[in-house]
Amino acid sequence: QGLDGELTTMEEVEEWMAFYQIYEGATYMNNGRTYLVRSLDLDTRVAIAKGPVKVDYYTQVRDRTDIRTSAPILAYTPIDPSKPGAAPSRAVHLVAPPHYGPATITKTFTGYTKYRRITGQFLDSVDLQIPEVSMDTMAAWVNVPEQVQSLVRTELPPHEFMPWEERLRGGLHAACHALCNVLPLFCQCSAADVYTECAYPAATRFRPRTLLLADRSRGGNGVSFQAYGVLVELMGMALRMVEECDCTNFRGCPGCVQMLSCAEHNVVLDKEAGRVILQGMVVHSSCSGTQPEPEPTSSELSGRSEARGTAE
Repeated sequence: QGLDGELTTMEEVEEWMAFYQIYEGATYMNNGRTYLVRSLDLDTRVAIAKGPVKVDYYTQVRDRTDIRTSAPILAYTPIDPSKPGAAPSRAVHLVAPPHYGPATITKTFTGYTKYRRITGQFLDSVDLQIPEVSMDTMAAWVNVPEQVQSLVRTELPPHEFMPWEERLRGGLHAACHALCNVLPLFCQCSAADVYTECAYPAATRFRPRTLLLADRSRGGNGVSFQAYGVLVELMGMALRMVEECDCTNFRGCPGCVQMLSCAEHNVVLDKEAGRVILQGMVVHSSCSGTQPEPEPTSSELSGRSEARGTAE
């Protein structure tokens, strides 16, 4: 709605992303101009924004993302190299079976925050009542076994202000970020082309302890399927990246476990816990896939020589 009161259509926004930009009280940018969203009709899906206006603040929505997986349609069982003749041809394998199948991503919008332009100073926080938005897609994931989770408690020193359950949550978050960061080495994509489980700082609800990569488009775009096919190599490369990063920050850095597209701003991250989880999930095998023949005994050698002499 312009200053003269005339209504014109500025833009059409995809439903899945609409509530990131359009809600009552939002500052909406269009062609370099700022508009204030005054009303939002959820029935007709029409929002009225007034402007252009000059304001010294901007708004940012607060939301959380939940990813729920269904029964997998693909899965392969990792091979136990300790069993004779069962060692994999790969030098690296996983201790838990990877899965690929449908997933549902649900976004819940709880409110928005006002920040001062340029300085980023916090101004206000406003609650919103907006319905949840869901999207069906595809995902690749692997469950983290209990014995791997317990490594966070046994191998890391206790933290004065952080219980081991919190370190485990930060480690799972960091490990997922590491997988996203190395994904472009194996697929034609960017780290922002997939969703993963980003831990919400104030969350108290239970979440499945998995390492997950989900397609960011409705119905899937094939990235997670490619990741499923190379998940073993992906996990090994993520571990190598974290181990070789020289940063000393508790939450890591953009070169290892931080992501610019993290929905929770890289708050709940624990680099060392992520390294421990990746190490526990990845097992290096020195076996070549075939059992070496035992060395012949002296009696067998003498028997072979006698048989050779008889044949001659």
